[in-house]
Amino acid sequence: MGQRKTARLEFESWPWRLAINPDPQPQLLYAFAGSPQVPGEFVALGNPCTVTLLLESVESPPADVLHTQCASWRREDEVIEVLCWTVSSKPISLCGHGLLCTAVAWLRAGYEVTSLEMNGIPVAFQAEDDLAWIGVPPITTTPCAIPSWVPEFFPESPWRAASAGGDNGYLVLEWPSGFDLTLLPVPDYGLRRRTGQAIIATTLDRYNPALDVHLRYFAPQHGVPEDTATGSAMRVLATYWMNRELNDGLHAFQCSEAGGFLRSRQRGELTWIGGRVTTGEFGDLDVYRSIA
Repeated sequence: MGQRKTARLEFESWPWRLAINPDPQPQLLYAFAGSPQVPGEFVALGNPCTVTLLLESVESPPADVLHTQCASWRREDEVIEVLCWTVSSKPISLCGHGLLCTAVAWLRAGYEVTSLEMNGIPVAFQAEDDLAWIGVPPITTTPCAIPSWVPEFFPESPWRAASAGGDNGYLVLEWPSGFDLTLLPVPDYGLRRRTGQAIIATTLDRYNPALDVHLRYFAPQHGVPEDTATGSAMRVLATYWMNRELNDGLHAFQCSEAGGFLRSRQRGELTWIGGRVTTGEFGDLDVYRSIA
């Protein structure tokens, strides 16, 4: 990545009452970073998130930012409440990388973390070795016909499709095994005229022993043309690929420009989404944006 840049964002007018330090900088963390431990493989930067630990609840994000913002506070029952917003300040219903980064930030601050909640959705948390895991209720995926409008956005046709989460949920499009998902163009904003669903593109990886599947995530109608590493998409794929006869533990590479390595596993009544969380500096975002 070359010389590290050290320019910092300014937060003198940060509007939230902060929890841990009388005068802290909000923390920049990256979720789903690292590599699959295979020689020669690409090292993923992961998905950046600014995490702020608060003494009290908030309802709105701060000023415009260039990546995901997450605010969190501890309730009297010790559950950590989390809110996240996109780069366009739109609230996120369930933000996988934001939840992972938030839980790790509280853990590093010396707090015990076992339970979080986001928009009424209960989320469990575990840390194992160098991986952080969030446990969420599973989501049902239902096979469906490939929509007739798909060729408008993807010249290479998928061969299977499934729907999850309703009209504003997710559309899974599966390409044949070995297909290079990086060849897919990023759909433009016109996608909103066709569907309210975010698109999860996926394919099997039969060549890399450390990976099971690849994915990309597109949601231009929700202000995210393409996401870097998407925990909520991995939640959907955990169910989708288990229905397609893969095992209940997946290793996935999200082949966005910056990249992400994600894991999933089914345990009891929860789908667990895991990955590495690394610490960044706000100057790193200059480098990150030049890649992503």
